Amino acid sequence: MGEPRHIIIHGHFYQPPRESPWTGLISPEHGASPFQNWNERILSECYTANAHAHTMQGSVVHVRNNYESLSFDVGPTLAGWLQTHGKTAYRAMTRGDALYAASHGGHGNAIAQSYSHSILPLLPPRDRELQIGWGIDDFVFRFGRKPAGMWLPECAADDDTLASVAAAGVQFVILASDQGNFRGPGAETRGAGPFQWRSGDLSLAVFRFDRELSNTVSFGDGLADGARLAEWIAVTALNLEPGAALMIATDGETFGHHSKHGASELARALKALEQRDDVIVTNCDDYLATHAAAGSFEIPAATSWSCPHGVERWRSNCGCRNDASTSQEWRAPFRAAMDFVKYHAEATYDRFAPALVKDPGAFLRGGIRLLIDPNPAVHEETFKRFAVTVEYNREMLLRMIEMVRAGQAALTSCAWFFDDFGGLEGRVALRWAARAVELAAEHSASVENELLERLRGINSNRRENGDAATLYLSLKTREARGRV
Repeated sequence: MGEPRHIIIHGHFYQPPRESPWTGLISPEHGASPFQNWNERILSECYTANAHAHTMQGSVVHVRNNYESLSFDVGPTLAGWLQTHGKTAYRAMTRGDALYAASHGGHGNAIAQSYSHSILPLLPPRDRELQIGWGIDDFVFRFGRKPAGMWLPECAADDDTLASVAAAGVQFVILASDQGNFRGPGAETRGAGPFQWRSGDLSLAVFRFDRELSNTVSFGDGLADGARLAEWIAVTALNLEPGAALMIATDGETFGHHSKHGASELARALKALEQRDDVIVTNCDDYLATHAAAGSFEIPAATSWSCPHGVERWRSNCGCRNDASTSQEWRAPFRAAMDFVKYHAEATYDRFAPALVKDPGAFLRGGIRLLIDPNPAVHEETFKRFAVTVEYNREMLLRMIEMVRAGQAALTSCAWFFDDFGGLEGRVALRWAARAVELAAEHSASVENELLERLRGINSNRRENGDAATLYLSLKTREARGRV
């Protein structure tokens, strides 16, 4: 029979930082009814559902943790919320990774994600490296090991992005099959590779997912019947060379939120595949350990999995939209306004942090642990490592890191993905921008008036929202006073 084919199913689990940066609470989101907000609804329908997915075999109920078989990433902003509000799902994710790693030479199912889900090719080198470094640190905190791979938000990549990922010590990324030039053995098939990207002394393995199968799962009827899905996957994989891998990638929320019975049908598909002798369910790290990249990969320009115009969806009126009657002329000035906030937060840090810590750049890169890990011993060790002994200086540095993180959060990609900045996702960006401006004002004159001037000219497609300045002030006034 020869070597079995390998199956990799990857779920990208992510939610933006919906909580108020002032209170830590999420405002009621009426579309999520009967739940208070979308995080809680998706927690029930997807994250927890996959922690104990139910399938039936006759009169016997089988319960499984899908995270033990699924390749996955969980965004830091979602993981932080799950740690407090979704403990069952959070433990299932970390345990699923640990169990697979323990039985497969340390090659766990989880991979990292850059921190704020901003579009990496649109960031300057410093911010791109910060996002990657923070994502790695968050992963190490949650999974107790260094990540072998990294999920790029919206699969957005270019040569500079891949170089930054490789320089950070990451071994592989995942891209769509139409995001660059794949050459060499397996390039003309539907196989996942991996393929090798190189630039000077830097190299990175690139796994590609099958667009057709992934779209069937994401947008078609792939999850209507898990047994049928398993058969589709197996038949496709068996057309590849012995030992080759086939990969599916989709938003993790597909498994139970976008598709009502997605968690149970995924469990059914995984069980059916695992019972076969001719295929093996695995993950990228495990596969890469025994199958080195044979082909090569080149990426001519910035590209993503969700915009046919490269990465324009997150900075211009490229034509990508859900409602043809709406205008996306707001995207470019909204991007410029949020960039203005981010740059101001960074400039404030660069000006005032050197008086508080000897190496402010290294402290910023490593200081994210102070915001995600409440352990006093970790805080003490971190401050001692950077020779910050004065309590006042410690408190100020914590608020400065919070300020920079808020500025980064204002560039969360979801704010530009949809048709209007007045939706839930655009409000996320405005909230965090307001918080960054507020924290920066503790050190120098506030730039809020200049920000408001930039926002005033950005009009919503929804008359009730008015312009971006009006929405910004409404959100800040209500939430900074503790109202949700």
